[in-house]
Amino acid sequence: MHIHLNIQCHHHAHLIAIKSSMSLSANILTYLSIFIWLFPPIRQYRSLVFKYFLVLGISDIIGFSFTNLFKISSQHFYVIISLCTFIALQKSEYLKKKKIFFIGLGLMIILLSFFEERRAPYIYLIAFLHLMIIFRILYLFVMVVAEKQVINFFYLVLAFYEFTILLKFLNFLFELNVDAQTYFYITTVFELAVGVFFTTFREDSSKLVYKLI
Repeated sequence: MHIHLNIQCHHHAHLIAIKSSMSLSANILTYLSIFIWLFPPIRQYRSLVFKYFLVLGISDIIGFSFTNLFKISSQHFYVIISLCTFIALQKSEYLKKKKIFFIGLGLMIILLSFFEERRAPYIYLIAFLHLMIIFRILYLFVMVVAEKQVINFFYLVLAFYEFTILLKFLNFLFELNVDAQTYFYITTVFELAVGVFFTTFREDSSKLVYKLI
C-alpha cells in the first residue's frame, strides 16, 4: 500500500510520486511495485488475509483514478483505504455482530480527517489505523500459536511490514532529516521484496510453519 503525502509513506505512496519530477528509474520502480502487488490477492485467495491483500492490491489503481480523474484529495482517500485494510482483517461474523460499531468508527475517522490544523489529523489517523492493524495481526499470530501449537512466520513478516509502514509515518510526524529520493528507493525496493514474498507464500504455507510440539 503506497502513500505519498509529500513523503513516501506506505504501499499507496508511489501513485502520487509519479506526478513529481523523479527520474525514469523511480517511475519504473513505482509502476513495477503497483504491478507486483496485484498478485498477492490472487495467491492469498480463500485465505484469512485475502481481503486484506485485495484492498492493498487495488488501492493503487483506485487511488490513481480518484486523485487524477475525479480530483479527490488523496489524503482523505487513503484514510478510507487504511480503515478498509483494518476492517478486512476482521472475520465476517465479527463484522456482522459489530456492524454498528464499525460504521460509527468509519464515519468518525472520515469526518476527523477533514479537520485542518497545523499538522493535518489525517496523518495521525492513518498511523493509528496501522497501529491497530499491527495489533490485529499479532492477535491472529497468538491465536494460531494457542490453537495449533505452531509458529506461523507469515504473520510475523506481515506484522513487520506493517511496522515499517508505521515507522514511515513517525518519520513524517517527527520530521527526521532523511533524503527523500534515497528514502523512496529504499522503501520501494523493500515493498517489491515483500510483494514477491506474499506472492510466493500463502498464509497456510507449511514452509513458514514451525511446530512447537
